[in-house]
Amino acid sequence: MLGEIQFGGRVTDDLDKHLLNTYCKVWFGEHIFHDKFQFYKGYTIPKGKTIAEYHAYIDNLPLVDSPEVMGLHPNADITYQTNFANLALGTIVSIQPKESSGGSGETRESVVFKMADEMLEKLPANFLPHEVKSRLQKMGAIQPMNIFLRQELDRMQRVITVVRTTLVDLKLAIDGTIIMSENLRDALDQMYDARIPSLWQKISWECSTLGFWFTELLERHIQFHTWIFDGRPNQFWMTGFFNPQVSWGIRGQGLNKS
Repeated sequence: MLGEIQFGGRVTDDLDKHLLNTYCKVWFGEHIFHDKFQFYKGYTIPKGKTIAEYHAYIDNLPLVDSPEVMGLHPNADITYQTNFANLALGTIVSIQPKESSGGSGETRESVVFKMADEMLEKLPANFLPHEVKSRLQKMGAIQPMNIFLRQELDRMQRVITVVRTTLVDLKLAIDGTIIMSENLRDALDQMYDARIPSLWQKISWECSTLGFWFTELLERHIQFHTWIFDGRPNQFWMTGFFNPQVSWGIRGQGLNKS
């Protein structure tokens, strides 16, 4: 009743129902009333008769629970501690004074303005739609790998467009030509701290610093540009794709057919 109705009443997948029923069989039964029953090693049901005895039992419990107590892999604690450390360090950086403290006397705005200038100079040109369409037609537009390439090019072009627009608008906002919006303010703060602006992060890939992220943008563009204009390469940089799983699936189907 618990597995099928109370917990599984709205579960439609048969495998999920099977999992829920398995949990119920493990955790609901007469065995939980046995004296030696433990939810996990060291986590027994207290047998105190007074509130003070229950308080004493609680005080003796570990201050930090192992992930294994919750049925998780021990490495889950590593992930948690890493995320917590990154959050703490990010918070420390975010509350630092925003003015530059160097001897040059440069302000935060002037530093970011120069960064935007340098990035705009290195930012690759847009993929022109008519050129891309022409090349895909010659390569076979309906071939699975070329459809995949078109999808990757569209996503890459979106990143380039957003980055270019942000950098141009950021320079104008610093000059006072346009209003400093919330996204531009975020870009200003993040770039000054060598971090990736939130707007860019949402549409792209994970990376540790702004420098590494921008370098990867240039390298990804080289791979796509070479493929569309020089022909399909003999080998691919798989982590340089937005959706590498699709590429593996297409290539696997091709091998099966051959």
